[in-house]
Amino acid sequence: MNLFLDNLVKEIQLNDSVYALALPHIKSGRAEILADKILSKGCYFCSAEYNKSPKEYASLLLAASLLLAGKAYEKYRERNIPDEIFYDTMSDITVWVNTLKREENIDGLKNIAWLYNHFKFELFKVGRMQYQFFKTNYVLSGVPLHKISKMTVKNHRNVLNIHIPEGEPLNFDKCKDSINTAKEFFGKYFPEYKFDGFVCESWLLDPNNALFMDNSKNIVKFADLFDTVVRTKRNSFEIVKRLWGKEIKSAKDIKDFPEITDLQKRTKAYILSGGKTGNGYGTIKYCNFAQLYDS
Repeated sequence: MNLFLDNLVKEIQLNDSVYALALPHIKSGRAEILADKILSKGCYFCSAEYNKSPKEYASLLLAASLLLAGKAYEKYRERNIPDEIFYDTMSDITVWVNTLKREENIDGLKNIAWLYNHFKFELFKVGRMQYQFFKTNYVLSGVPLHKISKMTVKNHRNVLNIHIPEGEPLNFDKCKDSINTAKEFFGKYFPEYKFDGFVCESWLLDPNNALFMDNSKNIVKFADLFDTVVRTKRNSFEIVKRLWGKEIKSAKDIKDFPEITDLQKRTKAYILSGGKTGNGYGTIKYCNFAQLYDS
């Protein structure tokens, strides 16, 4: 197992010093106990445990997550899924390790709730983006009731839910190629999963972005990947967290934030002028796929 873990850490580019903090938990057996508990009971108890002793639990949770990745790898092998997909998918471990370091200055892992999807064999990174088995529920997703009928994928249908991991530029062509490859990937390795299309809920799809962003940039162009995009009902400051790494409760909280990039400058001015930010919800109907994406 250690040889596998050493290679995993290398492939996902996890910092060696952070890995070193996880190793004692693996050697003592504590990580295996936690990993088995997460698999049998879910991960929702982890938040309370983390809050009791953040630094200690973060390294333990990282150790357990590495073991859970190893257990998931067995399922990849059963379906002959390429190792490249496995390592790309599990690289999210490193993303969230880096996020915890940036936000709380703690070495280890906290966001097991998100990574749990990876370990359950329900989410895969294919090219630039991630794809999760999902069933549409537009009411829970916050799509306005009068707009549900406009969605090209009907409600309560199997789809692939698109997620956009951080760490790479949002290149439009790479995103398009990712969707094309994902269609082939799931058709080949999960032929039993019949899905009606793709969906995505993200701040990147907020139609209000076009009110203050440069329309030639990839964030605004990202919406062109979808055949329907509507704004969800809930306003939020998710864009602020993504651009500055900080959460705010009201527009005035952004007043003293730095304006290092053009996007930060535009976003800050827009919010301080009373502009509303939030999420958009996009759909791609499967039968429209060839028309939209064949080159």
